[in-house]
Amino acid sequence: MSERKEKSQFSGEDGFEPFAFQVTPELNEQYLYAVQDYHPRYLEERDSGSPWVHPGLLLNQSNLTRSPSFGLKAGMAGVHAKEEVEFLNPGRVGKQFRVTWKVVEEYEKRDKLYTVIEALIVDEDGREILRRRTHGVIAKGQK
Repeated sequence: MSERKEKSQFSGEDGFEPFAFQVTPELNEQYLYAVQDYHPRYLEERDSGSPWVHPGLLLNQSNLTRSPSFGLKAGMAGVHAKEEVEFLNPGRVGKQFRVTWKVVEEYEKRDKLYTVIEALIVDEDGREILRRRTHGVIAKGQK
């Protein structure tokens, strides 16, 4: 058994199941309304194609908790510690997207186990849209 699997506090030992979603014009507009951001790039078609998906919507859809197989062992809680995000290409309204996750590193710091998980969003054409690395601490819940 690998060292990662022995230490891991996630309930899924075989990685995380991908998550697929489509951003319709209605979904993008609902998000724009929620964040009060009506920039034309998110609403109007351009020479280069359909409007852009709001980057905040892409971040929300790439949270690890979106994976159908996400889970923590009983009595455990995840604490967000650090985030690194790269927007590689604009996501386009009307496209189907797929998010995949992988554990890329685990390390100890101040007697706590940190896990670094990389998320990648790719559109239906295979274009990489977003890459993010989330550093988190797995801690025992309090009673």
